Amino acid sequence: MCVVALARQVHRDWPLILIGNRDEFHARPAAPLHEWDDGSGIVAGRDLQAGGAWLGVHRPSGRVVVVTNVRGAMPDPAKESRGALVTDLLRGDGRFADPAAEDLPRFNAFNLFAVASGATRLLTNRPVPLIMPLDAGVHALANEPVDEPCPRAERLRLALEAVAREDADPEGLLDTLTAEGDPALFLRGDLYGTRASTLVLIAADGSVRMTERRYEAGGRSIGTTALEFRIG
Repeated sequence: MCVVALARQVHRDWPLILIGNRDEFHARPAAPLHEWDDGSGIVAGRDLQAGGAWLGVHRPSGRVVVVTNVRGAMPDPAKESRGALVTDLLRGDGRFADPAAEDLPRFNAFNLFAVASGATRLLTNRPVPLIMPLDAGVHALANEPVDEPCPRAERLRLALEAVAREDADPEGLLDTLTAEGDPALFLRGDLYGTRASTLVLIAADGSVRMTERRYEAGGRSIGTTALEFRIG
């Protein structure tokens, strides 16, 4: 994901709302949103090159994780997979299921939201390794270090905040994610661009709605997956 916003304990009907766009090279293979068949309980799309996830929900526990990369540093192929960090956090198992700040430099530059047991945390390793609890409210991340302003993230944060504070229907946020202009939320390109827009809604009773819209080169729509399930 390259721009994402999270609302916690703001909307009356949906205590958790997560929206975001994943921007990536169109040639990089990925599987659509689905419940993984490996017994992990993860519901997510899947990066078929590295095997991890960029955004997902853990069906048994209700954990939610989403990651963005960060500009300004060339990826080091020797470092750990950011997608594997997401997977470990979702499952609550593995080497990085409960990382400490000193673990974070093992990964290429990233920002990450993790929601578990009713608590929300920000994890990042730019500009410095940091694990920080977040209060209820609306928060956003994109590809900038967390100590720098990001107009793209702020545009999405304001859009989500308006919907959440008015208790409006969140489904319209999927259309918001197609907004272009300056700053653009949706990137339309032949080699690189927005590959997927995702909306996650979780109600107080544990019912979940996840919707993923997918795009190919040039920003052309190639399909939508909508799932409904219950935590636990």
